Amino acid sequence: MTKRVACPVAPGPLEAYAARFDDVFSALAQRRGFREYLAGLLAPRDRNKTMTCLAGAGPVVGAVQAGV
Repeated sequence: MTKRVACPVAPGPLEAYAARFDDVFSALAQRRGFREYLAGLLAPRDRNKTMTCLAGAGPVVGAVQAGV
């Protein structure tokens, strides 16, 4: 059996949590994607990006905030 390729480390304490799931994902891309997904979930956002919020979003003329 070949040696498993190491995955890039997730930021901060997130790596300790993500490393527990390495046995579930066989491919390097899966492990990397899982770490990026977790980081994206915990990253601060300017506004809510749920599907219901985005469904009603549209360009507004003269809006203060940037478009969705």
